[in-house]
Amino acid sequence: MKTKAAILWELNTPWSVEEIELDAPKAGEVLVKIAASGMCHSDEHVVTGDLPFAMPIIGGHEGAGVVEAVGPGVSWLAPGDHVVFGFIPSCGRCPSCSTGHSNLCDMGALLGTGKQIADGTSRHHAQGQDISTMCLLGTFAHHTVVNEASCIKIEKDIPLEKACLLGCGVVTGWGSSVYAA
Repeated sequence: MKTKAAILWELNTPWSVEEIELDAPKAGEVLVKIAASGMCHSDEHVVTGDLPFAMPIIGGHEGAGVVEAVGPGVSWLAPGDHVVFGFIPSCGRCPSCSTGHSNLCDMGALLGTGKQIADGTSRHHAQGQDISTMCLLGTFAHHTVVNEASCIKIEKDIPLEKACLLGCGVVTGWGSSVYAA
């Protein structure tokens, strides 16, 4: 499908909003229509190169939206469900997740690649190139395909423009106040 996204082609350049081609979700993946995305200072760190990610990249790691399609094997999410994204995936099965440390999920090791967890390829393409996604999400887009491990299902009455902040800003602030203050 065609959609629009904000792409950073090179470090220290402006984001460029462009039409992209987005593949359908594969096994364990979800197509989400983004309703809201937060802008975090981490996004600026991507622009400056202080956070190393594969380029070119679709920015954004705070987002919320509505599931439009699910890939094979996704049984707990369905079209129409509302989700917020966690900027670190949580598989629920690795040693870290199964001992209550989902912030250290094995899947998090793939964040800098910007490629899909299942097969290391991209679902986002523009100008004949694969485009990576910040934190495997790329919420600076109208639509994105993400691994189900990055989705958190929420109630439909929660405003998505507020829920989008839960994926990074709120949890980071809470963690800082509880564990560092």
